[in-house]
Amino acid sequence: MKKIITIIIIAFILFALYKATSKPNISPVNTNTDSSDLILYWGEGCPHCENVKDYIKANNLDQKLKINQEEVYSDKQNQQELRNSIIKYCPEIDITKGIGVPMGFDPKENKCIQGDKPIIDFINQKAGINQ
Repeated sequence: MKKIITIIIIAFILFALYKATSKPNISPVNTNTDSSDLILYWGEGCPHCENVKDYIKANNLDQKLKINQEEVYSDKQNQQELRNSIIKYCPEIDITKGIGVPMGFDPKENKCIQGDKPIIDFINQKAGINQ
């Protein structure tokens, strides 16, 4: 009887440890329903992020393309969405030391675009602008 109780206690402890260390169940971008041309993850005070946002605004690209802008420095849900999207769709990006912004995500191609110049180039291509 003591063996059964001991086994049950050990199983309970292992289950509790598993649940305590599990990641939250927040989904990555739903690529089946997201009709965006680009999801732009940015952070407040990030100069490279401002370059991209200013370029979009100056060229009225938000009227030519559907661009969702998600702030990640203060919005925990956006942080987790970005992290999950990169883990699922862009494993080539090393997230062990954090995730840099600006980060673009193309939900139609499940592709990450990192950095202000590559994101601007991507936007120009999508909008049919030759640079």
